[in-house]
Amino acid sequence: MKIREILAALAVSALCGCTDYLDVVPDNIATIEMAFNNRANAEKYLATCYSRIPLYGNQHENPGLTAGNDIWYYTMEDHYFSNTWAFGIANGLQNVSDPINNYWDGIKGGKPLYQAIRDCNIFIENVSDRSRVTDLNETDRRRWIAEAKTLKAYYHFYLFQLYGPIPIVDVNLPISATEEEVRIKRDKVEIVVNYIVNLINEAAEDLPLKIQNEATEMGRLTQPAALAIKAKTLLLLSLITICRCRRSTLCRSRWSPHHSTKHQ
Repeated sequence: MKIREILAALAVSALCGCTDYLDVVPDNIATIEMAFNNRANAEKYLATCYSRIPLYGNQHENPGLTAGNDIWYYTMEDHYFSNTWAFGIANGLQNVSDPINNYWDGIKGGKPLYQAIRDCNIFIENVSDRSRVTDLNETDRRRWIAEAKTLKAYYHFYLFQLYGPIPIVDVNLPISATEEEVRIKRDKVEIVVNYIVNLINEAAEDLPLKIQNEATEMGRLTQPAALAIKAKTLLLLSLITICRCRRSTLCRSRWSPHHSTKHQ
C-alpha cells in the first residue's frame, strides 16, 4: 500500500514538473524585439520588405507579358517549359473563385502584397521608435523609414492598378481586433491615389538622389524612383478620369468625332 502511495505522489509531482517545464519559452525563437534589437537585424527586416516586389520581367508573375495575344507559346507546360500562371489567362483559364496571378492573397503566380504592406507597417512602427535599433544613426534611420514608406506606397499602387479601389492598410490591425474591425472596406479611387501620393511626398525628401555605394546598395530606392511611382499613380488616375468622362452622357458628345470636327 505504501508503495502505491509513493508511486502516486511521484506521478503527481512529475505532472506538476512537466507543466512548469512546458511553460518555459525555448531559446532562439525569433521575435519582433529581436528583429529590431540592432542595426544588422533591422536591415534584414528591411530586405524582407523589398523581397515582395513583383518582377516585371518575369513571364510567370507579370500578366502584362503573357496574358494577352502579343506572345504565344506552343504549350503551357511540358518537360522544358512551364508558364501555367500568366499564360493561363491568355488561354481563357482566368476565374473568380481561384484567380491566376492573385496578388491579393499571393497565390498562383502572384505575391502576397497585403502581407508585404504589413511587413512595411511593422518596420516603420519599430524603426520610428528611437528607443529601438539604438546603434542606427538618425540619417540612416530616416532613410530606411522613407524606403519602407515608399515600398508601402508602391504595393498599394500595384494592387490599385490591378484591382481598382482597394482597402488602404495604413496600420496593422491588432490580434485582438473584432470581426467587424477586420472587415475593411474598399476606399474610393481618389482616396487611394491621395494616400499613395501623400505617402511618397512624406518619404521622398529623405531618400538619396542616387545610390552612392553600388556594391552594397544597388537596387534600393532613390528619390527619382519614388517620384516615378507618384507620377505613374497620377497618370493612372488621369486615365480613369478620362474613362469616366467618356462614359458619361455629356462627355460622350464632347469626345465624339462629330463634335471634334465641328470645333476644329
